[in-house]
Amino acid sequence: MRRYAQNMDLTAMVTPGAQSLATAILTDSWSQARTALSRLWAHRHPSSHPNESELTALERAGTELDLARQQAIVVAGNGPESERANRMEVFWIGYLAGQLAARPELTTAIQSLPELLGGWPGSEPTRASVTTKTVSGTVHGNAVQADDVTGGINFNR
Repeated sequence: MRRYAQNMDLTAMVTPGAQSLATAILTDSWSQARTALSRLWAHRHPSSHPNESELTALERAGTELDLARQQAIVVAGNGPESERANRMEVFWIGYLAGQLAARPELTTAIQSLPELLGGWPGSEPTRASVTTKTVSGTVHGNAVQADDVTGGINFNR
């Protein structure tokens, strides 16, 4: 039973990072994610390659991440985006859990993925949702309905 609880804790720890990675791929933010992750991955095991330059370590980490991305895309397959995202998340959960099991020093890096990857334009969750809006009365011209609009937005006619 203890082993099962450890697996649940591991899954709970890597799932937010897996969701962030899937979102990065599905929203074309992969190059930014790859750069940020390469920095984290390159510093994960400095003693395993003592004579390796930082640039070489970054390239090695980037190549490893690109391979994982290609595998995630294959696993995601075709179909509706929400289904592809779910399959991609499952892949990344397994990948991150494997990375964590092999390299416990990645714990902090993996836990920081949602924060690290969540700040880019277009990186919002890609889950499909349905919103229904109703206009009552007479509208002459355009009608705009929106939720949570912030910033200096102007509507010109």
